[in-house]
Amino acid sequence: MLDILEQALNMSPAAEQRDDIWARLCCEQALLAASENNYGVGAVLVNQRNELICDARNQVFQQSYQSQRHAEMELLNRLETEFAHLNRRELTLYVSLEPCLMCTGRILLSGIGRVRYLVADSAGGFASHLQGIFQQPLPPAWQNLASAVVIEPAKVQDFWRDFAYDCIAQSATQMRGQVVKAWKGTEKGSR
Repeated sequence: MLDILEQALNMSPAAEQRDDIWARLCCEQALLAASENNYGVGAVLVNQRNELICDARNQVFQQSYQSQRHAEMELLNRLETEFAHLNRRELTLYVSLEPCLMCTGRILLSGIGRVRYLVADSAGGFASHLQGIFQQPLPPAWQNLASAVVIEPAKVQDFWRDFAYDCIAQSATQMRGQVVKAWKGTEKGSR
């Protein structure tokens, strides 16, 4: 399946939508993550002038199971250590899969102004829920943080949504099994 995805990436369509260029880079990172036996999720950070700041990919199983090594978390680590001088409100984070609860919280705390994701995650995504879907409102501090960030689906060709979906879907069941084994301590997070 990874070979098929790599071939598809090499034959991808020309950019037509606002976010296609960044979608491609997210998908390249997602494919790298999947090829390294991690969840196939990638992220990129772009400044106000539409220039790449940094990129990252999921590395949860890079050495041993490390739950915090989601693509967004890796990217935010780089932002905070290498690019602390940047005005975060002017940055846009692109991610191939809708951020989970953990990543959404960290994104809100980071001060990034915009988040655009390629694929909604009905099983574990949280970012889209900040738009008032909850029956109970967020606590006031989190409402305040959420009000300062725009979170939305990226404007991309269907090719990129399909590609991002395929990167995560091709190994999601296997990855979930590895997580459960790590929780039980039976595999110590190994592959």
